[in-house]
Amino acid sequence: MQRTILTAVWHMLSADVDYHDLGADYFANINPDRAMRRIVCQANAIGYTVRFDPLPAA
Repeated sequence: MQRTILTAVWHMLSADVDYHDLGADYFANINPDRAMRRIVCQANAIGYTVRFDPLPAA
């Protein structure tokens, strides 16, 4: 955690840019399949079986 903060601060200071939050869903947007696998694994770990079906196109 501390290394991540230090790296972020270094990049902001060396490039003279402001902090820009990527958002809570950044990683889900760049790799939705991996995010889905992570969610399913977390649900399975606490004893749930889940199934996700895609929404029909509107």
